[in-house]
Amino acid sequence: AFTGCQVTLTIDERPLPASLSVKIALYRICQEALSNAYRHGRTQQQWVRLTKENNQIILEVEDKGQGFQPPPLAGDDATEREEHIGLRGMRDRVGLIGGQFHLGSAPGQGTRVIVRVPIDE
Repeated sequence: AFTGCQVTLTIDERPLPASLSVKIALYRICQEALSNAYRHGRTQQQWVRLTKENNQIILEVEDKGQGFQPPPLAGDDATEREEHIGLRGMRDRVGLIGGQFHLGSAPGQGTRVIVRVPIDE
């Protein structure tokens, strides 16, 4: 691995029913979340889960790194700060494919990104 990080991948069902645009968005979101964990989380282990639940595909990217206090990503107080461009990009990609984006983190508690997108059937 380029970073030396250990990434554990779990996929419940292959192939997952998704359009090309959904697959690309999920790939890019996963890429950004893994990159953020490596650059900012100071962790050497990460977990990626791709599952299907009812009519949704769920992507979870988690680490047990140093964590942080997430900025607001929605509403009137949503961050526009340059250092949050990756978080905003993930949020915006999810919005373009009709999904939901959740970021959970706290100092010393690691970080977890959860993306839910509708299955394109």
